[in-house]
Amino acid sequence: MKSLMYLTIFFIVTSLSHAQQVDGKLLINNSSKIEIKLKDGNAVDLFKQFKMGTHQIKFIFEGKGLPRDEQKRQIALVEFQTTLFKNGKQIGAVKRQPMPFFPGEMLEPVEAFDIINLLSTTASKFSSSSYPGKVAPGTYEVRLTAKMIGVKGEIAPVSLVIFI
Repeated sequence: MKSLMYLTIFFIVTSLSHAQQVDGKLLINNSSKIEIKLKDGNAVDLFKQFKMGTHQIKFIFEGKGLPRDEQKRQIALVEFQTTLFKNGKQIGAVKRQPMPFFPGEMLEPVEAFDIINLLSTTASKFSSSSYPGKVAPGTYEVRLTAKMIGVKGEIAPVSLVIFI
């Protein structure tokens, strides 16, 4: 009898854990890849463009079988990562601590990722400029990814290619 109860609990837990799924994507200006020319190579100008609404980051996902809160809303833990490449070579990456999100479509502030931070600190090492945030000439790619914690499925990443 005890083994039957353990077997039943095992199947319930297994079926619940396999039922948790997500599907989604990250977009910038409704595209999975955009290209920007940053004329003066000033990372603060890019920050300003995001803050003024010239560029918008959307995080869209649907969930199935996710845990629910007291109001019966599904919730998923999401870990964002920002990876920076210069001329095809990775030069930096930052992974954020997981945060809870409701499924749906959300505009994310540029501060949710480390785009400006990586450009200002990592890419500016290649520049001999006298001011912070000056990015050396080159082609940069910023890749944004979202990883769901403890859930199956995938969030399609987005790329921002910056020419300086």
